[in-house]
Amino acid sequence: MKRNILLLLLMAIFLTTGAQTDILAQGRKAEKDYWKRIEKSEKARDKYYKDLRKQEKKYYKESAKRQRKYYKDLRKIYKNGPPPWAKAHGYDARHHIYFSDYRTFYDPYRGGYVYINGGNWSFSADIPSFLINVDLGRARTRVLRDIPLNRHPEDFYDDYDDDYWDD
Repeated sequence: MKRNILLLLLMAIFLTTGAQTDILAQGRKAEKDYWKRIEKSEKARDKYYKDLRKQEKKYYKESAKRQRKYYKDLRKIYKNGPPPWAKAHGYDARHHIYFSDYRTFYDPYRGGYVYINGGNWSFSADIPSFLINVDLGRARTRVLRDIPLNRHPEDFYDDYDDDYWDD
């Protein structure tokens, strides 16, 4: 009888330790899976930031390229010096100018004047003939800050036509 009790006791101990071993093994497996997920998410994060830095580098390289082109174009604008009327208006060639009384733009990017000639827009590097005897230093002007310098101001004329005549 003592032998049967001892055998039952040993069997009970064996069964309970076996179950604990399974529980411990499952816990270790779950912990292992957890650390694998963490490692995988860290790799994904590292890849994301690596790609982000690559995109930023590309963006800033392109931005620097555009800025160099802008300043190169700006040097071309100032090559011949500012127009004679620029000092009177404190003009620095960073924006288009609109002479509202004459429906004429000064385009610093192209270095000339844009005006309506026979219903069509014309460009002239020199002062148009109808402005030769006009003192543009005293003429009403409007600085067009909202039109990018590398765009043609006449393309935006219809958008601003009402505003121009409110001066």
